[in-house]
Amino acid sequence: MKNRKLYALVAGGVTVALLGGLLAVTTLAADPIPTVTFNEDTRKFEFRNVSNNNTTEEVGYPNLFQAMAAEEGGLMPGDNITQPIKVNTSGMSSSAWIDLTLKAENVRQELLDEGVTLNVYKGDVKEENLLATGDLANGVSLGSLDRDDELNLTVVLDIPIEAGNAIQGIDDTIEWVFTAGYHSGGGGGTDPGGGGGTDIPEPSTPLGDLPELEKGDHFAYIVGRDDGLVHPEAEINRAEVATIFFRLLKEESRNYYWATTNPYTDVPSDAWFNKAVSTLTNAGIIYGRGAGIFDPNASITRAEFAAMAVRFFGSGYEGPDMFSDIDGHWAQEAINQAANEGIISGYPDGTFRPDNNITRAEAISIINRVLDRRPEADHLLDGMTTWPDNMDTSTWYYEDIQEATNSHNFDPSEELDENGNQYEIWTELLPIRDWATLERAWTNSNESVNPGDVMFISSSDSYEVKS
Repeated sequence: MKNRKLYALVAGGVTVALLGGLLAVTTLAADPIPTVTFNEDTRKFEFRNVSNNNTTEEVGYPNLFQAMAAEEGGLMPGDNITQPIKVNTSGMSSSAWIDLTLKAENVRQELLDEGVTLNVYKGDVKEENLLATGDLANGVSLGSLDRDDELNLTVVLDIPIEAGNAIQGIDDTIEWVFTAGYHSGGGGGTDPGGGGGTDIPEPSTPLGDLPELEKGDHFAYIVGRDDGLVHPEAEINRAEVATIFFRLLKEESRNYYWATTNPYTDVPSDAWFNKAVSTLTNAGIIYGRGAGIFDPNASITRAEFAAMAVRFFGSGYEGPDMFSDIDGHWAQEAINQAANEGIISGYPDGTFRPDNNITRAEAISIINRVLDRRPEADHLLDGMTTWPDNMDTSTWYYEDIQEATNSHNFDPSEELDENGNQYEIWTELLPIRDWATLERAWTNSNESVNPGDVMFISSSDSYEVKS
């Protein structure tokens, strides 16, 4: 098995630039990191640290990705080809942004038949850094970029070790394509019915690099099931978790990261969870399980949930392991960070049991900590929604379940609890939100906005090579 570098790609567009890239090309001098910049002023991509590849009479283009040299014998089963690149913007106005996707065109059929996958990471190749995964032809979504944003990516072409003989020695052209959907940030448009549209509100303060959750408004985010129970000890699936975090996003963050497309083959546009999964994927909070799937109906593990929850906090963790059974686990750093942030806890024996499926009660407890919600059993309210399977006030999850299933106002306590934290004193019960109505309103608001000018630029005039 070889570890190699892959070079060859780029495109812009709802401004689009298509650039072919050969799998067999020459090595760049000094091996700098290729960088592509979308320039709003020129509506072109600018390339740095690239060479011009003119191996045929028909094409001449910036060479960003470089695979094996021809003398290395072409692709082989088990190859893992990686290439770091940088993507950023220039001259962008405060209201403009681009949506980026990456795919390959004119791919040899053998590469498609043998299950070759495309994985893109933010930074180093670590499971917790996986931004998107998909197949070559359908590509992957890389999220959005606006003014001053930069993506430091590592693109990986994974060829299965079990790939057949047909793939051996392939040494041919692949056209790698970045597509940048350029949004000028123009004014509100009209909805499909012709009525007045709704502008996406400008954030009152600039958004940071991370999506934000609503912490001040303690609305119910969990509903019971059709049998009238809340099922605290049942498992929760990946689509349900995505929907919970989607509903908990601050309005500004939901609007900013709104998406209705995603790189997963098992999350169709008409799925009830599509907008939640697409938006949180765009925001870098959730990832797939490899091979272009999200696995929405699968139960989520404790490691997956901890990794997802801690992504709202940003920075990583350096220090000793907080649990005895996570050394070498793909989510080791995320689990340690989540424990350090105080949002997860383990078992009395010092383990975390990362690959166990998480229960609804465990997930709710973590979410409440992420939201800084701290209910206290003696300070809830009569008349709140109760559940036949959550009546025992001595269970460790009783307060958390009540917190998650009742909308309420509260005052912070003057006293501190045993952990040195203020707790909630509920003051008023509020109506439960009508999520179906709210999600229709979010859709109308985000999808009725005029995305601004859209233009298509051919590869012949869509780029400049900069020194």
